[in-house]
Amino acid sequence: MAGDERVGQAVDLRSAAVEPGQLSAALADPSAEWIDAPAPTPPHDAVGLLQPGMELDLRTALAAAGRSLGLVAPQAAEIARLDREIAAIEPDSPDLRAARHRAAEAGADVAALEEQVARTSGRLAARREADLPTEAVQAKLDDLTRKLTEAETEQIAAQEALERAEAAAQAARDARARRLSLVDRRENRRREARAWFLDALAEPFERALASLPGDAAPTPPASFDGPTLTGALAVARIADLSTPVVLVDGPFETAVEARAALDAPVVLASV
Repeated sequence: MAGDERVGQAVDLRSAAVEPGQLSAALADPSAEWIDAPAPTPPHDAVGLLQPGMELDLRTALAAAGRSLGLVAPQAAEIARLDREIAAIEPDSPDLRAARHRAAEAGADVAALEEQVARTSGRLAARREADLPTEAVQAKLDDLTRKLTEAETEQIAAQEALERAEAAAQAARDARARRLSLVDRRENRRREARAWFLDALAEPFERALASLPGDAAPTPPASFDGPTLTGALAVARIADLSTPVVLVDGPFETAVEARAALDAPVVLASV
């Protein structure tokens, strides 16, 4: 599209070699160099790219549309509080494997040295009974006793470190359980908020459907079962959209007609 500059809120790019998904992503990307558009509002994620067979979570899209209009669900404050609580929980699980390995090695070292001390003590006692020289055996026993004392100190330290690690691991498990509980509560509040928006925007949604070309009956969003593109067009008409939506194979002859019907900036594109 080099040298082919298009300006306005109703632009027809159906003859241009540009992929609709790429165009929609660029419109929402402030760093895109080849396109300039206002920053997107929340509904853009749901209805920024309008095309037949598109995926649409109508409840989520209507909630985003409601927020763009300044509506605030009664659950918003609790959702925000739960968001903060969830973000504050960052369980850091300790390396239990390393702590257990250290404790096991320390225990094995103590056991081995105790056995050596016991054998050497027996040899020393036997040499004394036999009135044989004991200096070398005594020196070895003293060295083993010193090593055993050091090993026992390490064993105590390793066991204490393991106990701390196990306590930290339990605390991390408790924190994760609390986090999961908070996430569940937040998702419940979010579902309730989406249901609130569904009810609050029922009449605007029906009016939007009635204003669209075609045979879409004015149906409440809770019972809407028409094509996803039709539902998305209705949401786009309700929402406050600053960034142009990209419309592929829509029911409008011209970009100007689409702009007027959706009350939003529009770029027509083709696959």
